[in-house]
Amino acid sequence: MERKKFGSTDMEVSILGFGGAEIGFEGADAATVERLLGSALDAGLNMETSINIADQEAIELTLPKARERGMGVIAKRPIANTSWKYDSLPNVEYHQAYWERLQKLQYDFLNAPMQEVVSTALRFTLAQPGVCTAIVGTAKPDRWVENATLVAQGRLPEETVQAIRRRWTEVVGADWIGLE
Repeated sequence: MERKKFGSTDMEVSILGFGGAEIGFEGADAATVERLLGSALDAGLNMETSINIADQEAIELTLPKARERGMGVIAKRPIANTSWKYDSLPNVEYHQAYWERLQKLQYDFLNAPMQEVVSTALRFTLAQPGVCTAIVGTAKPDRWVENATLVAQGRLPEETVQAIRRRWTEVVGADWIGLE
């Protein structure tokens, strides 16, 4: 697989990447997932997948396989579309599944001020072994600076990471597959 220098960094990345959202959407069985992930990772593809406080399937399914093969992972939707900010089911369709999950998860930290919640959510995603970068979408020009300030607070304390993981395992439904 051809590789290119990633901007002005020392990193080289494959010219193709692998997005894992379809695994969940299409209800792929375990054998298909293993074959798909294995072939993508064996080919040296970069991997992008959803990982956040409301979508943790990849933490057990994808990240270990990526780490075994020395691949980095790009986390998309690392702050779960900030879906906790809605008082009721949002009109934006791709926020709805996140909102519904967060209603069931009821993490205590979701009651904190917005910046604190974003900080916890973003730093949780970045605390996952194998996650190399997180893509936080925004329409606000200064938002990346705010996010950089949050990340500069350092790694989320391990007890907080584990509390979020414990709550996930207590509440997760069998139908809680990876989200888009």
